[in-house]
Amino acid sequence: MLKGTRIIALCTSRIYDPQLQSFVEILNEGLKGSGARLWIYALNADIYWYEETLPAEVHVFDYVPYDIVDAVIIMDEKIKSHKVSEGIIQAAAEREVPVIVVDGQYDGAVSVVYDYAAGFEQIVRHVIEEHGVRKPHFMAGFEGNRFSEERKEVFIRVLKENGIPFDDSMVSYGEFWATPARQATQKLIDEDRVPEAILCANDIMAINVCDVLQSAGYRVPEDVLVTGFDGYDEALLSDPPITTASCMSQGLADTVHAVILDCLAGQNKPSYAVLPVMIRNVSCGCARCDSYEITRKKNFNNNFYRFQDDIRVYHGIAVEMQSGETREEMMESLHSYFMRNMCCVVNADCFRNDCNFFLEDTHGKEYRVLYDSLKLSNYPEPIDLKDIVPELEERMASGYPLIFNSLDYMGKSFGYACYLFENYDIIDYSKTASLTDTVNSGLGGYIIMQYQRYLMGQLEKTYRTDALTGLYNRLAGQAAFETLKNDPEKRGETIHVIMADLDGLKSINDNRGHIAGDRAIAAVADALRESCPEDAICVRYGGDEMIAFLVGERDCDTILSDVREKLARKSAECGFPVSASCGFCETTLDPDMDMDAVIREADEQMYLDKASKR
Repeated sequence: MLKGTRIIALCTSRIYDPQLQSFVEILNEGLKGSGARLWIYALNADIYWYEETLPAEVHVFDYVPYDIVDAVIIMDEKIKSHKVSEGIIQAAAEREVPVIVVDGQYDGAVSVVYDYAAGFEQIVRHVIEEHGVRKPHFMAGFEGNRFSEERKEVFIRVLKENGIPFDDSMVSYGEFWATPARQATQKLIDEDRVPEAILCANDIMAINVCDVLQSAGYRVPEDVLVTGFDGYDEALLSDPPITTASCMSQGLADTVHAVILDCLAGQNKPSYAVLPVMIRNVSCGCARCDSYEITRKKNFNNNFYRFQDDIRVYHGIAVEMQSGETREEMMESLHSYFMRNMCCVVNADCFRNDCNFFLEDTHGKEYRVLYDSLKLSNYPEPIDLKDIVPELEERMASGYPLIFNSLDYMGKSFGYACYLFENYDIIDYSKTASLTDTVNSGLGGYIIMQYQRYLMGQLEKTYRTDALTGLYNRLAGQAAFETLKNDPEKRGETIHVIMADLDGLKSINDNRGHIAGDRAIAAVADALRESCPEDAICVRYGGDEMIAFLVGERDCDTILSDVREKLARKSAECGFPVSASCGFCETTLDPDMDMDAVIREADEQMYLDKASKR
């Protein structure tokens, strides 16, 4: 419960499906009257029972806040994964949150199931008893599938009750899909076994059966009656419109609402049943059913034509995000009219540049708000996942469902998107999949590009930097000097060149070993770098020779004095005396100046210092 409001989490897939969208509207309106709100955690594609390779977007269900959720609804046939449904049930059970499973049966959950057998029986009896068909044929789904076998048993029983003998030749297997159903129908035609009626276990097969029959010259329904099952939009808009049975949203939503109230009151039964509604139509010889046509046609049309003008905009947003050189530039790309109904919460580690976020186990527990349409920002603000989304109370006040999608890329989830539409428009609901994909590809590409920039920087640093001292190597130092002298803004300024040379390197190597010699060289380099200003170009010019280029007015005597003091301290760290001879010169920056000439001058001053020590 959230401040007196009960929260019901709906776990499902494809909220832009017209039947599901209608179910959401009816259920949420009912829940509002009961002092509750609906939060939807949705996949954008079915899993199709491929349990071994679950997509990363299933992690959206990991973000269900069971500590405040009062009940969970699982649309099992929408998600199509026993593993996912069982995981949600287990997580809810750990916090004693009741679970209602629609179209599925699991231990520890209340079931709301469609009475598919009774719904299919309505169709079979209609064809046999009202249309008088005596030579029917059943187009089954998969052999052994429980839904298919259940409908086959209904078919056989109704035939027996009407005195029609049954044999196995009266059944074909269309596997619930187009191609197998078309092949099975063509086989009936080729073998001259076309029946009076073909009763299909679902609408997809019925549509294709009609098409194959008509292509072969058979008329539907004059020569062959055809029926489907499920109430798909395509079936009601096909030619001819298909007689089917629909699992109506109103009946399901009312039943689920009643089950939720029972669960919250501790009075639930193990299971509840919803009866599909038969829709008579032209394919079986009945009159055209127009009661759903306008709505269905609008929704069906939207499925094909909506967002055609938006696709390029979404692509452009993703490209801008990927191309952003800074986090601010990437986030600025999200400030679009198209993103006005969303916010995004992401794992803070995705902003790290020093690791491959998608291939390394770097996911910490800190999350940040990448984007919030109610509070535009160019910097990701921290958020506790217990707060769900920014301005939660403001979003809840609208009374409309919050819709959550997983944000994922390359098989890794890195947060979630939350949408709020102050309507139940299926077009808006359909946008969620495209918008989520836009953020996925945009942010995912940005993360990859940032890591590549980091790697390129590391490679460049390796190329430019001396491994022992960390200073520029000779080649990189020469390139930096060329850039400096050709900078028009620095032309005419004073440049100081400092030369430092380690004293007695041969003696150190001979008496203490080359490792000690390397430590001494590194000590001189550190002393020079630490004594020079940050904008100085410090170079390991030779084996034990270091050079620094400094632009502007500088006190080189003070810098050299500082170098000597630091070397005195570093001598104690090394365990033996470390000193350097130093010299400097100054001149004026000019594009035609000779680097070797100024180095020779500084070198001469350095040798004077070395000679004075002898």
